[in-house]
Amino acid sequence: MDTEQANKLVLEGERSQAVRRKLLARTKQSAEIRSRGKRALAQEIVQSVDLPHPIYIDSADGPNLTDVDGNEYIDLTGGFGPNVLGNRHPAIEEALAAQIEKGWHFGIPSAPQQVLSDIVKEAGACVDHVVFCNSGTEATMYAVRAARAYTGKTKVALFDGSYHGVHDYALVKVDPKSPRSRPSPRIQGAGVPSEIATDLMLVLPYRDEAAFEIIRENADELALVMIEPVQSSNPRLDCKEFLHALKEVCEECEVLLLLDEVITGFRIEYGGCQDYYGITPEMVTYGKAMGGGLPIGAVGGRKDIMNVFSGRDGASSIFSGGTFSGNPLTMSAGIAATTYMHDHKDEIYPYLMEQTNAFAAQINDYCRDHQVPAQLMNAGSMMHVVFTPGEIDSSRDISREWNVAEREFYLHLLGYDVIIPGIHLAFFSAAHTPDDFQKVTEAFKRSFDDLREDGLI
Repeated sequence: MDTEQANKLVLEGERSQAVRRKLLARTKQSAEIRSRGKRALAQEIVQSVDLPHPIYIDSADGPNLTDVDGNEYIDLTGGFGPNVLGNRHPAIEEALAAQIEKGWHFGIPSAPQQVLSDIVKEAGACVDHVVFCNSGTEATMYAVRAARAYTGKTKVALFDGSYHGVHDYALVKVDPKSPRSRPSPRIQGAGVPSEIATDLMLVLPYRDEAAFEIIRENADELALVMIEPVQSSNPRLDCKEFLHALKEVCEECEVLLLLDEVITGFRIEYGGCQDYYGITPEMVTYGKAMGGGLPIGAVGGRKDIMNVFSGRDGASSIFSGGTFSGNPLTMSAGIAATTYMHDHKDEIYPYLMEQTNAFAAQINDYCRDHQVPAQLMNAGSMMHVVFTPGEIDSSRDISREWNVAEREFYLHLLGYDVIIPGIHLAFFSAAHTPDDFQKVTEAFKRSFDDLREDGLI
């Protein structure tokens, strides 16, 4: 179905128009806030996470969000990933309250940074030393700089379908028109010099052994290969064989391997994908869950590599730093979150794996039995609905045929009081009860039915 025809069905569709009337009627204060915001805000948040209908959140608790109009939703945004324990977890709230009584920003280092660094070192298989920053974007940016300084080489490789933040080097993507096994780079968005893509970066085919030959061909110039051990655009857990083969090739070519665990760290398992897959890279980046909901990022790795941050042992020293890096409020929240996850890891991670797998199986059975051209992909508690019925191996396999239906699906979900952001990457948390899982299951099915009723699928 072409886009023009699909949009016409939306305009004429009884269910499509009904959900719009419903949302408009119950979100009047959100509409007023949005109107005011347009006077000065160029952009509220990253474009890819816009909601299908604008709402503004007033409060959060456990598995739920409440908007400024008093409407309550089951939260599948997970704060875009950090909230493994749910919203406003008591242990984190208590730690924040205690730190606020002492002060929330000093600039000068404080003791909690030392505590959280020990926790990260214990959790990460490859971590001898760690450096804190303020976001996953900063973490991958510093990791790239550190790898270049350590190796003396300039090129960095990333994979088709990857996401590593919003700095210039992370905005090198694959040209979808280029050969699948020999992809070409392109820049995402304006303002990034094309030379970054052509001279300093390589793009590799995901889950394709052709990537190994490209690494071998560029070994003399290649400082670092970075990969999401589970891609946010393609969440799946059947990646162990590929990751271990990648590790072997990088060792053979004397190229550093970085696992970007900004999303997967402390979520897939307490020890992240390093633990789940039994793999030890040279470097790792963290963010999200490690901070308990406050801004955080971290680079960790082998001691000799991490020495570039300090210049110890004669290492080439890089410049890094930030006013809020390692700030006491974030460190206190991170300590509380990671300590709670560690102490309850035998409950949290099996529960999330079992419940989300069962949820995914129900949704996929429903899609197959009712000829819905969609599937739910998941890696533990992170998941992504993909409107493509066939087998998906990489982002190249994802169809754009049902884009309008996909957009409408998330609008209907919001009408059934379930929030998934525009990026369509969703998360369950330990705060979601079996009853919440069942409510979300029914909301998914009803949303698919609404699409069918209007002829969109």
